[in-house]
Amino acid sequence: MNVTIETHHVTLPPHADSDIAARMRSVFSRLASRVARLKVTLKDINGPRGGRDKVCVLRAELVDGGEIVIEDRRDRLRTAVNVCLKRGRTAISRELKRRRRDRRRAFSPAEPDAGQL
Repeated sequence: MNVTIETHHVTLPPHADSDIAARMRSVFSRLASRVARLKVTLKDINGPRGGRDKVCVLRAELVDGGEIVIEDRRDRLRTAVNVCLKRGRTAISRELKRRRRDRRRAFSPAEPDAGQL
C-alpha cells in the first residue's frame, strides 16, 4: 500500500506527515492487501481567517480497480483527518463487501422457476 500526503496552504508541524502516514497504515492495516494507493490531500481554504475551512480529501485506489474519494471539512485539521480516515475505511469495506456479494451472485446457479418443478 503506497501512502502519499499532499498539502495546499497548510503548514504541518515537524514529523506530522509521518504521524499521518502511520495513522493511515494503522487504520487501513486490515485492508492493506486490497488497497493499492492511499493519497491524502490537506487544504486550508481561507488561510489564517479561521472557521470551518480545514479540508481532508482521501483517495483510495483499489487493487482490482476503482477509486473511492472521501472529503471532510472541519475546524481542526487533525479532526478532519481522523474522520476522513474512518469514513474511508468504512466506505472501502462496504465496497469490497458489495463486490464479493455481486461476484457470488454472478457465479451461483440460477434457481428454477416455481412452474418448472
